[in-house]
Amino acid sequence: MSQDVHRNDSQQLIDLLTRQRDVYKGLRTLSEKQRTLISGDRPDQLLGILGDRQNLVMELAQLNERMGPYRRNWSEAYDALRDDQRTLVSQLLHEINSLLRTILHTDHEDSNLLSARKQSVVKDIAGVSGGQQANQAYAQQAVAMPRAADVTG
Repeated sequence: MSQDVHRNDSQQLIDLLTRQRDVYKGLRTLSEKQRTLISGDRPDQLLGILGDRQNLVMELAQLNERMGPYRRNWSEAYDALRDDQRTLVSQLLHEINSLLRTILHTDHEDSNLLSARKQSVVKDIAGVSGGQQANQAYAQQAVAMPRAADVTG
């Protein structure tokens, strides 16, 4: 009976890691779409992608909570796996870590891209503000300058 429990625990661990990997794949896909939207200046669609990403992050949090007992007793959980299961778990963990690194790197680049765009917009707004000030100065000069009198007639 104890072996059945270990078998079920082992399968549950594999199922949780498989789902975690799949969620990270979904995050990577959304991260790629996010990059396209940032580059294409489509903020309305970007908000939708960010919402979808938030949903996946919440699912990861739930998975992480369910993984807690395995993490706390990792040596015991890992030792209870058969050799083929250990190989699969190792592959899943490697893939999860690789996906996470890719997502974090892409998000960092996106953050830099958004920051650069923000600075560009700030400069554009400052330029518009400077143009308005120049227009006001010209208008004030025009009011202050005497006008030529019509002497013809």
